[in-house]
Amino acid sequence: MKRARAKFYNSDMADLAHQLTISPRRLRVEQIRAIEGLLQIIEPSRAYPFEFVCYGITKYRKRGACAASASIPGTALISDLVVTAELISRKASLNVDELGEPHRTHQELAEDLQVSTKTIRRWRNRGLMGLRVVFEDGVNRLVFCKRTIARFVLQNKSLVNKGASFRQLTSAERSQIVERARELVEERPLKLHAVAKLIAEESGRAIETVRYTLRRYDESEGNEAIFNRDGKSALCERHLSIWRCHQAGETSASIARAFDCSTEDVDAVLCRVELIKYKEQPPEFVHNELFDAPMADALILDVEEPPAAGRSAPRIPKDLPAYLRSLYLTPLFTREQEQDLFRRYNYLKYKAAGLLDALEPDDVTPDQLGPFRALLAQVDSLKKRIIQANLRLVVSIAKKHVGWSPNFFEVVSDGNISLMRAVEKFDYARGNKFSTYATWAIMKNYARSIPESHYHFTRYVTGLDQVLDATPDHRKEPVSASDRQRVRALIEESIEQLSEREREIVTHHFGLAQPEETLTLEQLGNRLGVTKERVRQIEQRALGRLRELLAPSLVDALAG
Repeated sequence: MKRARAKFYNSDMADLAHQLTISPRRLRVEQIRAIEGLLQIIEPSRAYPFEFVCYGITKYRKRGACAASASIPGTALISDLVVTAELISRKASLNVDELGEPHRTHQELAEDLQVSTKTIRRWRNRGLMGLRVVFEDGVNRLVFCKRTIARFVLQNKSLVNKGASFRQLTSAERSQIVERARELVEERPLKLHAVAKLIAEESGRAIETVRYTLRRYDESEGNEAIFNRDGKSALCERHLSIWRCHQAGETSASIARAFDCSTEDVDAVLCRVELIKYKEQPPEFVHNELFDAPMADALILDVEEPPAAGRSAPRIPKDLPAYLRSLYLTPLFTREQEQDLFRRYNYLKYKAAGLLDALEPDDVTPDQLGPFRALLAQVDSLKKRIIQANLRLVVSIAKKHVGWSPNFFEVVSDGNISLMRAVEKFDYARGNKFSTYATWAIMKNYARSIPESHYHFTRYVTGLDQVLDATPDHRKEPVSASDRQRVRALIEESIEQLSEREREIVTHHFGLAQPEETLTLEQLGNRLGVTKERVRQIEQRALGRLRELLAPSLVDALAG
């Protein structure tokens, strides 16, 4: 396994450490003791020139005039010295006997100081110098000399005492912290730091410990998280229950009685939940430079709408369903009207998005949320007008794709959804008519959805019944079982009159020989050595011949 590269805060210290690793091995112990001497006098709050550090370790001072290097902050220097000592001890492969003084291993020191091994690793950045030495069993281990331990404890009494008094959280304590945080958030919206501070004061734990515990819980629970990524309180189950009751039509007074709180508390919760849900799906708009103008309201909203075109009443075709007849009663927009409506529509969403960003869920009030709701109501009104005026376009496109088929209204409904999406994405500033853009969007959707539904319909219909459905049927009464058997016999006789290749394609594609085994056009093409398109052409020709052969025979058979 590749060893991780030693991390230095100062590049001069990194170069010095490299030079020390290639110095004579007999100097390593002296260099390590010199580093220990520097750690004893360096103060974290001060800065030290690199020349001072270099001379303290190597007893070498560079001669000649040269620009002094930048000073090294004490905190960074302490960490770099510890890393240097560990690096040169590892490179020298020092034996444990060469230390010449008592020492403790990583685990032994943690037991002596009554802290965790993780705490010992953190203290190494604070000046607890460790050395890598080879033990009698040939294993390289990290050890701490007695002199180093004594120096570190003397310099960091409060830190060592605090670490010794710390104990790991039990599962019960973690659960208590989580439940207390949930209670505080249900009482009133609070941020993560505020909740951690309150719980730390109550439990005597460090604020960071409480915050870390809550963060870990939120990461593991996901949907039941207490706080979101920004540290703000998420929606709790109590608030969601109040919201669901409101959505079901319950009044604030009845909800307050059910949840044993005041109507003001209920209204505050409802505003908060509503705003959070709006923020989860903010208004999307097509931006225009005009929206940022100082007088945008006067230029967009305060002007009169363009007049409608003076057109006569449209001629409504006869025998149309009521829904289609109603579409002709809505007049179409002129180009000027269309531009004005889309400009207003996107600008109102632009204003709503800006207002939404300025609102905070934790302290929002009904008065603050009112203007945002009013903007959304205007947006919905404009969107309905645009959609209503273009529903006739969907019907026209659907009729071209499927005609007056049984699933016509299903296709129209699918097209209406595409129309709604097109309203959201249309950029009026490009100069195109909306009908052009909407037609492209609807046809693109039909090109994907209609072939899929046709494939699903044809893929799972096999056998003689499909060949029978391909023939014209002018009978008004249902076919009896005996008639169906006679028709099947006629189909089999007619198939015998086809050419060998036509008969093979029809038989295997429709599963006439073995109904459970049908071949696709591509499989038949591979079998016959032709393309899939050529197989389809042969199949259509064969079905046409069958219609000609079966038409008079069926009439005679059913008449008898």
